[in-house]
Amino acid sequence: MTGNYAVYENLYNYMNYLLNPDRSIQGESTANGLRTNGSPRGSKASGSKSFVDTFKDTAGVTGVPESMDSIFEEAAKLYGVPVQLLKAVGKAESGFNANAVSAVGAQGVMQLMPATARYLGVDNPFDARSNIMGGAKYIAEKLKEYDGDVELALAAYNAGSGNVAKYGGVPPFTETINYIDRIMGYMGTDLTTGKTVQTAGEQQGMSYVSDSTEKGTGGMSVSDVMSQYYMAQIQLKMVERMNDLGQSLQVSGGSEKEQEDEEERYFL
Repeated sequence: MTGNYAVYENLYNYMNYLLNPDRSIQGESTANGLRTNGSPRGSKASGSKSFVDTFKDTAGVTGVPESMDSIFEEAAKLYGVPVQLLKAVGKAESGFNANAVSAVGAQGVMQLMPATARYLGVDNPFDARSNIMGGAKYIAEKLKEYDGDVELALAAYNAGSGNVAKYGGVPPFTETINYIDRIMGYMGTDLTTGKTVQTAGEQQGMSYVSDSTEKGTGGMSVSDVMSQYYMAQIQLKMVERMNDLGQSLQVSGGSEKEQEDEEERYFL
């Protein structure tokens, strides 16, 4: 359910078009019945939430799984950091393990120390989305601090900015040097996490993976149950709108041609 946002975006816009009673939008060019922003002609003007945003907000509350790769891509765009750099750090730090805890207490995918997580506003370091966003923000800060020098940013991420300042560059620590080399190597590959995680609603220390055996009602996956729930809500709204339309036509009386025009106003 979470993979193809474009499909759901179009469905969301079309449902807005069907269910929104005020569709007298003026001054927008159309083609094949679509507005220039890709939504159906007469759908709600800009300012309403997109389906992508609505879906992500709802997913955060209901615990619908999402792709870890898409989280990395979103974080990269948000903080202006190369996505392959973020993924390479996640790979080197934890092997994309949202539950990872190091010997010194670093936590989650990007291995944030508790104090660093608090500084970055990450309330739950074991939530993959929050952890990746926090790590991306931190790397972006380091890249800015070192004028885009990736090696220095990685050295600070691994050994601390204090050591970078102390040694005037990459500290002569075997661990840090190997860490930088490993990440640079990962960046030259087509990294994918291959994971789907449940975010912003799962108990701390737990994550949802795509091959989980957890099932919802009747042996269906949680995402399937939620998908059916949302579709049932859409169908209910359509029935309500049709009932409203029928009552409106009965009250207005009018000729058969007028009723056809009224139906066309609702659905075209």
